[in-house]
Amino acid sequence: MRKYKNLASPYTIRNITFRNRIVTTPTGMTYPDEYSGAPDFKTVLFYEKKARGGAAGVTYGETPVNNVDAIRRPNVDLIRPDFSRMILPNKDWIKYTDAIKRHGAVPSIQLAHAGLFAEPFFNQEHGSPIGPVSFVKESGTTVKAMDENDMERIANDFAETAFCAKTAGFQEVMIQCCHGWLLAQFLSPVWNTRTDEYGGSIENRAKFPLQVLKAVREKIGDDVVIEIRISGDEHQPNGWSVEDCIAFCKMLEGIVDIIQISSGDYHNSEHYCFTSTLMPHFINVPYAKILKDAGIKTAISAVGANDDPAEMERLIADGILDFVAIGRGTLADSDLPKKILQNKEDEVRPCIRCNCCMAGLYDGFYQCNINPTAGQEAYLLNTPAVEEKKKVLVVGGGPGGMQAAITASDRGHQVILVDNQEKLGGALLFTDYDAHKHDLKKYTDYLVRQTLKRDIDVRLNTAASRDLLEELQPQAIIVAAGATPRVPNIEGIDQAYHATAAYYQPEKMGDKIILIGGGLIGCELALHLAEFGKHVTILEITNQLAQDANMLHRPTLLEYMDQKKDQIQSILGANTAKILENGVIYKDENNVEHFVEADTVLYAVGSLPNSGIVEELREWEEWETFRAIGDCTGASVVKKAVHEGYFAAMDII
Repeated sequence: MRKYKNLASPYTIRNITFRNRIVTTPTGMTYPDEYSGAPDFKTVLFYEKKARGGAAGVTYGETPVNNVDAIRRPNVDLIRPDFSRMILPNKDWIKYTDAIKRHGAVPSIQLAHAGLFAEPFFNQEHGSPIGPVSFVKESGTTVKAMDENDMERIANDFAETAFCAKTAGFQEVMIQCCHGWLLAQFLSPVWNTRTDEYGGSIENRAKFPLQVLKAVREKIGDDVVIEIRISGDEHQPNGWSVEDCIAFCKMLEGIVDIIQISSGDYHNSEHYCFTSTLMPHFINVPYAKILKDAGIKTAISAVGANDDPAEMERLIADGILDFVAIGRGTLADSDLPKKILQNKEDEVRPCIRCNCCMAGLYDGFYQCNINPTAGQEAYLLNTPAVEEKKKVLVVGGGPGGMQAAITASDRGHQVILVDNQEKLGGALLFTDYDAHKHDLKKYTDYLVRQTLKRDIDVRLNTAASRDLLEELQPQAIIVAAGATPRVPNIEGIDQAYHATAAYYQPEKMGDKIILIGGGLIGCELALHLAEFGKHVTILEITNQLAQDANMLHRPTLLEYMDQKKDQIQSILGANTAKILENGVIYKDENNVEHFVEADTVLYAVGSLPNSGIVEELREWEEWETFRAIGDCTGASVVKKAVHEGYFAAMDII
């Protein structure tokens, strides 16, 4: 029996039927072909996999409506013909929309204009960026205030681009009205301080966005769905509010078909746009409910860490949402919709909300920490078939080892996994205890389930050795032996504990704790300890906390730490000199000594690879394939271990 009947039900708008209620957000690769400006082959494969995975709608992201003043970053796609370069991309875009449609999904494309955040560096010949008002940015770039001629031109750009999308086979266009893009800049009282008829009241601030939306509807007719993406709240003082959102959404009836609710602003509150593991799931659903309660009749979708199928089903059944929008979740597992609707939710690889995918967009390299196949679809087409079933020994039951074992087993090999611990999980076992690592724990549990359900010979409490190799005679060896905490060379260090003691030996933790090391691990641990009423002082030798956190997770982490400032203090530029029974002596940047009292001292200053076991096993010369992966090759993160484990197993043929 189908568990999620409402989630599986179709929904028809303008004679276009969405096969279920799960749609993907405009999140993902956008790598254009250098000649045509349309998505290249590997990008088409990336999005096609989402359609094959069961999503009702697949949205292609961040497509500028012109190549003059709309572009926010390089390497973006253009759907409108660029006659100055004689580029006519529609035939190439048709290949993309055909790829989505052949799997039963509705192809959608997000159309956007960066406004004052357009980068003239990418299009210097076109002059200044434009926006609601004129001002000089911190970079020294002057933003030009838009006049009515500019507004008419941009409205026409949106309309013409939407029409090109229609002719290319798109059945839906999504207009970007949030996250600090041009239309959101006009809607926001923070960015829009105009004193004419386009500023002030919500009615005035909405005039230009409505002009755009009406132009789009007039141009594309009644047989294409229009969706807008809008913030329920900007999370800025005196910014766009949910009351503004209600008023604006009432103006959209008859023009717009779907309202997708997000929140935040890329430039001041970006961590609300891409919630981290510290933030709630279903974070934007309250705004959707407020809109429904206010009588909004337009179909409503919401994005924001929507991960629980039972809750998704309830939201659809109760009429709070008409669609559930999922972005990063379908990057972690493109088959998420299909698995949920087939009652196989335990098979879904859960997103850990690390935000490395979104941070990677700024580096031009889009990947998922826990899904090594994301963005690698073209590579997978050329993966050689297994020529011979082989005996594979995997040493280590952490994330890299489990991924290697799973992949090797799926490729048809005989797999033996050994680990010297009593449980699978390796470096991720701490997630059983951490107050904020629920997402990572779900992923750890997923890996354990996937390992145990396969025909993998798992041997716990078993150390790898030359004798074991002689006994098993493996043809391939993958070593994922992890790392050992680095012990700092500090007088009295024997009176301190490694950070993991906070999880595994909580009885050792006093009320006042000093934590030596203010990197990502130290800061997250401080937050965990504060949740249990502890008072933590971080001693960090550099002048910044959590420098190793990615650009999206770090602001959230620091904000949450600031909310616990009565319990978490930090001292920067602090070089720990000596650990005493009742505290720590450190030297500041001027080499002046200070004393901080504590009941317990912890340290988190990196790790050392378990390279000894790697070399010991490598010296056994009977193997055909030998790979060391993850922490045992040097300090690493989950991504390195998981990706290396996957590809090491794929190379065994």
